[in-house]
Amino acid sequence: MMPDIIEKIYSERLSIRILWLTVAFVVIFYEVTILSYFLLPEGFLLKKNSVTDFTTSKNFLVCAMQIFSYNMLSIVVVIFGSLFARKKEGEKCYKSYGCLGFFVFIILNAITLGTWSFTVNTNSVPLMERIIRTFDIVHNAGLLEMYGQLLITGSLATKYLVMTEGKNTTTRKIMDLKMKRSEIITLIGGLLLMFAGALIESHAILR
Repeated sequence: MMPDIIEKIYSERLSIRILWLTVAFVVIFYEVTILSYFLLPEGFLLKKNSVTDFTTSKNFLVCAMQIFSYNMLSIVVVIFGSLFARKKEGEKCYKSYGCLGFFVFIILNAITLGTWSFTVNTNSVPLMERIIRTFDIVHNAGLLEMYGQLLITGSLATKYLVMTEGKNTTTRKIMDLKMKRSEIITLIGGLLLMFAGALIESHAILR
């Protein structure tokens, strides 16, 4: 079953990639959130979170731009990782490292939620309330930002330059990486979602 899902995540059809990335995201994010809630101590990632030293402006728009710029670091990782892909001999599709980076970020976000390792000083809430709050996108930016990352990852999942199959590596020129109109729109949509999330996060910090 897993090989079939992975194959769909790297499908040549954008709609199939987004659909199955969404399925994998929902399952992994909420499963890891629940497991980390029960298995890890509260505040587990707080001292390991580099954002604890991140000082934001008191101006709403400047603060939002700071948050957006910081979140773009994850997108840089996804973009760079998407340039490299590999597959085992006999497998049908190459697997982009950009997707791997995306899921690493999702797991870290899930552990942050499960262990309440947020840098903004708020009182911890029960597990079910934590999960329900993620769907309140008017007041909580997490889901918007993560889905923005997902759209960007999906749009770039087949745009690799270096392909490794077993011990053989082939490359192609950057001019060969042509994006379809739907992929460009999806990429822009992902960036807009991340910026909307930065606005919401800025409001939450400054209120």
